[in-house]
Amino acid sequence: MSLALIGLLAVTSCSKEYTLTVNSNNEAWGTATGGGTYASGATATLAAVPATDCFFVKWNDDVTDNPRTVTVTQDITYTAYFAERSGGSFSFSGKAQKGPFVTGTTITVNELNESLGQTGKAFTTSITSDDGSFSLNNIEMESNLALLSGNGFYFNEVIGQLSSAQITLQALADLTNDETVNINVLTHITKARIETLVAEGVSFADAKRKAEGEFQDFLGIANHFNQGFEQMSIASGGDFNAMLLAFSIILQKPSNNLMEIPTLPAELTLLMTNLSTDFADDGAINDQALIDKLLNNIALQNQVYIRRSIQNYYAELGQNVEIPNFESYIAMFQAAHQQELVNEFVYPDEASPAPEIGPGGEVPNILVKDVTHFDGTHSYVVAAITPLGKSLKVKVTGDTWLDTSLNNGWVVIEQNNNGFTIEAQRQNELVAMLVCLLDRSKDGSATIEYYEDSDTPTFTKQITWTGGWPYYK
Repeated sequence: MSLALIGLLAVTSCSKEYTLTVNSNNEAWGTATGGGTYASGATATLAAVPATDCFFVKWNDDVTDNPRTVTVTQDITYTAYFAERSGGSFSFSGKAQKGPFVTGTTITVNELNESLGQTGKAFTTSITSDDGSFSLNNIEMESNLALLSGNGFYFNEVIGQLSSAQITLQALADLTNDETVNINVLTHITKARIETLVAEGVSFADAKRKAEGEFQDFLGIANHFNQGFEQMSIASGGDFNAMLLAFSIILQKPSNNLMEIPTLPAELTLLMTNLSTDFADDGAINDQALIDKLLNNIALQNQVYIRRSIQNYYAELGQNVEIPNFESYIAMFQAAHQQELVNEFVYPDEASPAPEIGPGGEVPNILVKDVTHFDGTHSYVVAAITPLGKSLKVKVTGDTWLDTSLNNGWVVIEQNNNGFTIEAQRQNELVAMLVCLLDRSKDGSATIEYYEDSDTPTFTKQITWTGGWPYYK
């Protein structure tokens, strides 16, 4: 082969060319430039030029740089994705609620693009009432999507007092048709899941709908609610609001320990973060330790007290609100996740009135139905486990005395010199309280009436005892 021919082949090889094609997903929304024929290894600059009232989203390989430089090594096509601006002037109101955030809490609204990235435009307002209310009027945005954030103190409905530290809750929202946008624990925990789905190419509306459905599955809701989580309020009637309040409650650890109460907001923040992180990837809570934490919260909570606590809080604000039936949705969560469920009323032979103090301490249970005679010198408990969806009230008439300082789950409806009436505050969990049998004439007696999911007694027994003044055995 001649030297001339070898040189010609070398020149031909070095000058190999490729076609770079650029186009737009919608020519009415924008055009792309930079296409053409390029020598192998050459660089090309691509630019996406949006039309009026439109904006560039990304290239088909998910790169968002505009303009961008590429190296041409093969025939290739790049597509610029554009979208119409859907902004305008927005006015809306809402509530920030764990329990309600208090007056002075700052609410921030960040404008988001179609990829849920912040554009840099933000608006702020403050909560104007201790029920968590806020509003924004006539804010000008180029996008209809927004991230709402509330950072402040809140009313802890589980222990009946204001939080000792601030927490942050967030919500993603489409402001186009929303006159009400609430911030709550459901909007907060599903936020990361929505962001994951949008990053995978799902539209915001579909991502939000999917995430909300997945989380309702986790809560044990068989028939999903169509209301968006940002439409729900803990202080309004309706089953969907009851679902929100139920989850708000079971997130919060109960405690009357003065040393522990200051740590409750931090523990709540950590639990919500872990739930959100677990849920984000696949729309499920896979960490059993997190589920067990929620079930343990339920096991320690007093639902009758919580309902009264919420009612009293709003009454002090001068508001007559309807507290939804959160108890039934706590029961649904238990039914979905608790491994052992009782289907009848249980009265254990022995129980501890203060199991949280430590193991042991069990004493006999006077509610055991076939036991009718006792030793008056001993201490006893009233202990029971109520099935999900049922109620239990016990009325004792006779010489008895309750030690309410050792009470695990009962609410005292009435107590006097001739007995007491109590009601179980939770279901599928043991409730127990210390009781002493008073001996005023060397023996004593009492009548016990059981109201098992009924307004009339379903079982009645007479008990007797002998002995002297009670002491703790």
